[in-house]
Amino acid sequence: MALKIPMTRTRELILVGLVILTAVLANLPEETLQDWQLERNYLLALLAMVVFIALFLYLKFQFFFMVVLLALGANMPIHVAESLGISRVPLIIAMAAMIGISIINYVVALLPTGLEPRPKEQSKEGIIALFYAIEKGNLVYAQKVLSMNFDPNLFHDNGYTPLMYAAARGDAKMVELLVRNGADVSVMSKEGDTAIELALRVGSQEVADILKKARADQIAREEAAKADKTKGGGGGSKTTQPA
Repeated sequence: MALKIPMTRTRELILVGLVILTAVLANLPEETLQDWQLERNYLLALLAMVVFIALFLYLKFQFFFMVVLLALGANMPIHVAESLGISRVPLIIAMAAMIGISIINYVVALLPTGLEPRPKEQSKEGIIALFYAIEKGNLVYAQKVLSMNFDPNLFHDNGYTPLMYAAARGDAKMVELLVRNGADVSVMSKEGDTAIELALRVGSQEVADILKKARADQIAREEAAKADKTKGGGGGSKTTQPA
């Protein structure tokens, strides 16, 4: 199973890799740098630039603050370190250890845990069973069907979703159950009616109020998801509308 790495995580890993590379090169012995025709001052300038970019993009990412401090200490001129009585070796080891631990944490976060949400099953039989439970007003049976991970937003042959059908029957408890299990309040029937409109049509203000609150919560979640997507460049979920 292929791992999908979010764009924000990819950028962080690239920046961490650049910090590691420049920090390691900047701490190579002078003879090695001369053999490779590398200037330590240029490497230090590159390290400072990479860290600055990281701080600019991820100001709340405290790992980079620590890298700055350790990188500066590890690349302190020898005569300055000696005058302050500081050994650069522990700083280099600490920086390498912190970078290594952070990379391990990234990798562990990417590994599947088995707790990821499963996609809802597109089952016509599940919708038929839900409609039967709604018709009978059987909350226990409806909950049992929903616990089987059926998608509650599929359309029945009559053009309604289970939520629309429950709203049209004025069944407040069934509506609450469906909403808690992922029923989409904004979906419209083939005639262009929402569950809220169907509830109002049968005079059930209680159901309409439940659905209006659920719709407000749904909009808030969608706005938060859009904000996260804009901020981090990650993917977001979209509500599907019937054709």
